[in-house]
Amino acid sequence: MIFWRIFNNGLYNVDEVNKLGFEKSEGLVIPDDYLKKQNFLVMRTAHGIGDWGILSAMPRLIKEKYPNSKVYVPSKKLLQKLFNLQHDNANHVFFNNPYVNDFVDSMDGEVFHDHYRIYDKENTDVPLIKQMLKFWQFSENEYKDYLPEIYWTDEEKELGNKIIRKYVGDKDFGCLLMSDRFGTQRGKHDGESYDKDVKVMSDVLQKNNIPYFYWTNKPINKTPFNFINTALDLRNVNIRVQLFIKAKAKLNVSNQCGMSHLVARYSKCFESQRQYPIEHNYISKINYL
Repeated sequence: MIFWRIFNNGLYNVDEVNKLGFEKSEGLVIPDDYLKKQNFLVMRTAHGIGDWGILSAMPRLIKEKYPNSKVYVPSKKLLQKLFNLQHDNANHVFFNNPYVNDFVDSMDGEVFHDHYRIYDKENTDVPLIKQMLKFWQFSENEYKDYLPEIYWTDEEKELGNKIIRKYVGDKDFGCLLMSDRFGTQRGKHDGESYDKDVKVMSDVLQKNNIPYFYWTNKPINKTPFNFINTALDLRNVNIRVQLFIKAKAKLNVSNQCGMSHLVARYSKCFESQRQYPIEHNYISKINYL
């Protein structure tokens, strides 16, 4: 894998490495001179909504440690320039976040992104945000509350609640997600993984006979989960409103997926694990199946 450097709005290939980051015994941390500037950019080099979501508490944690700092997130324009991206997942995650000062189109100097992390070779399942904040000279007490978080607008909440009332009233409900990575291990489809995802997710769904909002990679009647009590197909619902509905659910059932990571703070989440070990994608509140 490639260790990238982002400097003066450019992306540079530094080296081929076996593992991203620095082993804790190396003693490497972010330079003090950088911290003194109090202008920080939260940056990722992987760009799925879950990739950004697992860092969503970082602006708040930085502001708690450095209350006078400015915290920025890259704009769609900057991410397109650096990585040739066409989507806007960072905005989906950080929009309306009171701890984000702005989305920026450029950032001069060095950017300490997600490759700058401190890992423990004896403990692989340490969340990425913790590994990054260790590099940022945070103590363990300063990042205890690291779970993903979202700040919805009043309009998003109103629309989400309206949809919930329309389709389930005041009943308990769940959310089902069968993403495009259903039945895969590290990106590769195989029958054993498919059968495992079907079994463990079906077990949870059958034990919780409630209405389900759902997002599936094919029509629900053509999936193994066609037995559920359906509320509404979420495909045509705005992503952030989808996340609000998922956050209000009694439980979320899915294959391992970023949209579920994002609501682990708010709802009981069950994920069929597709990555062994989970490594830096680990989230403590998720029930891995």
